[in-house]
Amino acid sequence: MADLREDLIEAFRGFSDEYIRERLQADDLTEAARGVAELELIGRGIDLPRRQPTPAAESSAERTVMRVEFITIARFLIPMDAHILRGRLEAEGIPAIVADGNLTQTNTLLSVAVGGARVQVPVPYVAEAMGVMAALRSGAFVLGENEDLGPADQ
Repeated sequence: MADLREDLIEAFRGFSDEYIRERLQADDLTEAARGVAELELIGRGIDLPRRQPTPAAESSAERTVMRVEFITIARFLIPMDAHILRGRLEAEGIPAIVADGNLTQTNTLLSVAVGGARVQVPVPYVAEAMGVMAALRSGAFVLGENEDLGPADQ
């Protein structure tokens, strides 16, 4: 049970604020996941979204528990590279986490031993994530030297 909670903490640490709020508002998380998600938002100094009242006929025993399986799509010896990919995936609307990023950050030998920092996405997003990763590698997101990024106040 402790391993599950640690996995949940690591997963929610990698999600964006908006994604966590959406999951909480959808009310489709297990109680353990809901608790971890709420603690993550509180830790970030973000107010919790209001919980939608559930119909009286639906009890917690009648809810379907969804289990999200994450697949590793990339590994990096430099954790920052993993975080860059995670950020690009989230910008494209794909939930992603960096696993072992903190473990490999300070110790190169340990990083090699554990296989580096892993970027993981839920199974339904794997194909889309692979496409984004291919576009990133091909240079599709590279900015030109004099490219206008828009107003600085945004």
